[in-house]
Amino acid sequence: MLTYYDAILAPLYFILILLLLILWKRKYYNHSPVAKYIIPCFVLKSICCVFLACIYHFYYGYSDSETYFNGSQEIWRAAKENPLYGFELVFKPVENCSFGAQKYAVQLINPIQNVPTLFIFRMAGFIGMFCFGTYLPIALFFSLLAFMGTWKIFLIFYEQNPRYHKSIALGCLFAPSALLWGTNILKDPICMYSLGLCVTGLFAISKKRPKLVNLVELFIGSLVLLLVKNYIFYIFLVAVLITFFCMYKSQYPVIRIVFRFFIFLGLFTGILLAYRNMQFLGTLLYTNFTGFAIGIQNAQSAQAEDGASGYTIPGVTDFSAWGILRTYLLSLNVALFRPYFWEVRNPLMLLNALESFTVMLLTIYLLIKTKFKGFFKFASKNSVLFFSLVFSLLLAPLAGFVSFNFGTLVRYKFPAVPFFYTYLLLLFAMVRKKNTASKASITA
Repeated sequence: MLTYYDAILAPLYFILILLLLILWKRKYYNHSPVAKYIIPCFVLKSICCVFLACIYHFYYGYSDSETYFNGSQEIWRAAKENPLYGFELVFKPVENCSFGAQKYAVQLINPIQNVPTLFIFRMAGFIGMFCFGTYLPIALFFSLLAFMGTWKIFLIFYEQNPRYHKSIALGCLFAPSALLWGTNILKDPICMYSLGLCVTGLFAISKKRPKLVNLVELFIGSLVLLLVKNYIFYIFLVAVLITFFCMYKSQYPVIRIVFRFFIFLGLFTGILLAYRNMQFLGTLLYTNFTGFAIGIQNAQSAQAEDGASGYTIPGVTDFSAWGILRTYLLSLNVALFRPYFWEVRNPLMLLNALESFTVMLLTIYLLIKTKFKGFFKFASKNSVLFFSLVFSLLLAPLAGFVSFNFGTLVRYKFPAVPFFYTYLLLLFAMVRKKNTASKASITA
C-alpha cells in the first residue's frame, strides 16, 4: 500500500492542497474570526492521515483502505496505457467499456463487489489519475473532503451561536476521532462530506433563502449517502422530519398546524408500513446492519478471549427492529462511552478510551448541572441543536448495536461525532456562563 513514491509525492500534494486552502481562506474568510481554524485543522488531519496509514500498513498489515486502494489501481493502470480507458472505468459500467479498458477491470467487474465498494473504487481511481496512483496523495484528498464536510457543519453551528466559535470548533473540527477517522481511503470521509452538503442545503431551505447551489448540494449529498451508506441518509431524513415537526414555527397558527399534521402523517405512515410489512423492514435492516451483526455479535466472546477488541451487548438475541429498540440504552452506552480503560487491547483503543471517558465525564456533569431535564431542553433553543441531538441519539446506538469491535465502532459512529460533541460543548459553555453570572450576582 505504501511505497517510496508516497514519501516523495505526499509532501508535494500536501503543500499544493495547503496553498489552495490558503487562497480559499483569503477569498472567503479573510476577516472572519473562524479563519484561524482552517489551516490548523487540515494540518492535524493530514498528520492523522499519515499516522493511520502507517498503523494500517505496518501494524495491522491490512485494512479496508487497502481494499479500496487496490480497486483504484485498476483504473490507474488503465489510465497509464490510455487516459480514456481510465475515464471509461470511472464513469461507465464496466460491461459498456471498451475492450482495452475492460482488460484492466478485475475487481471492478467482480460480481461480489457491491455498489458502495465500487463507488469508492471509482472515486479513489478518479483522484488517483491525478496523483500517479499513489496512496497517500489520494488519502489526503479524501481527508480534504472530510474536512470540507465538517467545515460546512461547523458553519451552521457558528451561524446560530457565533459567540461560542471556540467550543464549536473543538467539538466539530478538532475532536480526536473526527481528526483521525475522517481520513484515508475509506467510506467515512465521503459520507462526512455528503452529510455536510445535506445539512448545508437543508439549513438554507429551512431559512427560506435557498439558492440553486443549495439544492444541488442537497441532491448530491443525498445521492452519495444513498449509494455509500444509505442508513445514514435514512437516519438523517428521520431526524429532519422530527426536527421540523417539533421546531417549525409560523406566524400563522393554521399553517403551523397543517405543516405539523402532514409531517406527523408521514412519520405515522412510515411506522405503520414498517409494522405491516416487517419483512421489508427486516430486509432493510439485514442488508445494512444485521447481515454482519448476527455473526459478529456471536463471535465476540471468542474474539475477546484471544485478546481482540471485540465486544458484546448483554442479552442481544433478537436482531429485528424490536431487538434494536429493546437494547437502545446499552447500545447507546457502547457507542458513546466505551471502550472502558480495562477493555483496552492496543494503542488505538487507548486513544478511543480516553476520548470516550472524557465524553462520559462531561455528559454526567451536564446531566447533573442541568438536572437531567435541562440537558434535553437545551435542544429547544434552535433547530440546529435539536437536529444534532436527535441525529446523534438515533445513529450512535445503531452503530453500537451492529459494530463487531471498537475499531469498527469508532468509524460507524463517526458521522454523529461533530453533532453530539458540539452539542455537549455548547451546553457546557452555557452552563459555565450561567454559573459565572450567578457568582457575579452573589458577589454584587
